[in-house]
Amino acid sequence: MDKTEEKDSEEIILPINNTLIIAVSINKPELSSEISDVFGKSKYFLIYNSTHNTSEFLLNPFTSELGGAGIQSAWFLIEKNIEAVITKRIGINPLRFFSSSKIKLYQFNNGTAEEAIKAFIDNRLQEISVDEIELNPVRNRKRYGRKFSNKIITNNHNKGQDSI
Repeated sequence: MDKTEEKDSEEIILPINNTLIIAVSINKPELSSEISDVFGKSKYFLIYNSTHNTSEFLLNPFTSELGGAGIQSAWFLIEKNIEAVITKRIGINPLRFFSSSKIKLYQFNNGTAEEAIKAFIDNRLQEISVDEIELNPVRNRKRYGRKFSNKIITNNHNKGQDSI
């Protein structure tokens, strides 16, 4: 293979244009919608195409999953060929999944989807990395124990026996 044939094959591998497809996790199918609190539980995704300056809203089919909503939502977006994700918060598993697929994640804490896209274009968003999440977990699960102590339950049970 000579130099010209090698050059032609390299040009085929390179991207044709600089299209960037961005997904934003949102609550309503509107540009004015607030960013969703958690990636996997967002009701919709805004898909923004930077080349054509177009937006599309997709319903997240995994929003009501009891477990694994983040991973399934991540796979859903990867199938849509997205190249970046903007969200408020994301779990470690979907973050690792996106990282292994070479998809960049950006954090946008408060505002609308339109503001998030503008901040991304203006290069004002912080990239989320796997190392940051592993060192600083943000998920705070609240475990609720019994509402009553055994003493209260026993007292109420004994009161019921006295009336018999």
